[in-house]
Amino acid sequence: MNNLGLTCISEELKDKDKKKYSFQTMTRKRFNDLCVRDGKNEAIEELSQRILHNVRVTRYIIRHCISNNILHYRLSSALFPLVTDEKTEVTLNDLPDKVLIQEELEFAGKIAKDFGISIGSHPDQFNVLASANRDAVSRTINELNFQASVLDMLGLPQDHTAPMNIHINYTPQADETLEVIATRFFRNLSMCDKGVYKRLTIENEDKGFFNVDNCIKFSDYLFETFNANIPVCYDNLHDFCNPSEDHNVSFQAERCAYTWVNQGEGDNDFLAPVFHWSEGTPEKPRSHAEYFALGNSPPHIAIDPKKEVKWECEVKGKDKAIRLLRKNSYCS
Repeated sequence: MNNLGLTCISEELKDKDKKKYSFQTMTRKRFNDLCVRDGKNEAIEELSQRILHNVRVTRYIIRHCISNNILHYRLSSALFPLVTDEKTEVTLNDLPDKVLIQEELEFAGKIAKDFGISIGSHPDQFNVLASANRDAVSRTINELNFQASVLDMLGLPQDHTAPMNIHINYTPQADETLEVIATRFFRNLSMCDKGVYKRLTIENEDKGFFNVDNCIKFSDYLFETFNANIPVCYDNLHDFCNPSEDHNVSFQAERCAYTWVNQGEGDNDFLAPVFHWSEGTPEKPRSHAEYFALGNSPPHIAIDPKKEVKWECEVKGKDKAIRLLRKNSYCS
């Protein structure tokens, strides 16, 4: 089962050295307190050191993926704390370790490329390109542009082999149709950088309007009306919580896989989709379990035999869960 992907954190590395292999964050309150106590330059220095630590942890995790035959990795959304926070007013250019950070990312990306590790990202749920609120859209564009720049610094291609996956995260208002929402989504997406436009995917949600059926209709409308290729990232747990009419995992995953069209020049082949595999807990079905239940393996989906779906494992056990899932699959 080499089509399993690691999301964000390596629990196995953290077991070896929690401090060395954990991502560091910084809250706005902590930053402001440091500004008051030590001055803004000192606060930025500490933030810069934490971000440099985080990009090094990313490189360690990519090497861990290589050692364990994990061929896909989703970047942590905690990589650059506060850098897109409008109230903090700190950018990458303000960081004294900017050059080192960029060099670390470039090196990590080269390692991933040399060993065939694909990399994607999943910006936080506050990103709402379908919103009619201009302030929310402006913040979203700023965040997505920065996330795309991180993928660029890693040297990753500007296409869906390095996907940026988001939720539409919007509830239709009054008489709003899917077409109206999709048109606004496209208009806002068109204001993003090319690196966003070429990488963006959308994910079926665990509640509300955008289940698998409506995400596929949304993607189809964008493609047919605006020639915008926005594939659907299938999430099995969300599909369980917010099912479409035909709730069959393999069927729905294959439907989503057909939205992953390669828009390279003169090439209409399908890409290897990146999907999510998880399961909930009995008490909270929408919450990720620690590990997969015995026998709960993702289906084999491959529109092109050479481009099998990559399943990002979203249970809390991370790489521990991947190891156990593989072991149980081999033993069954």
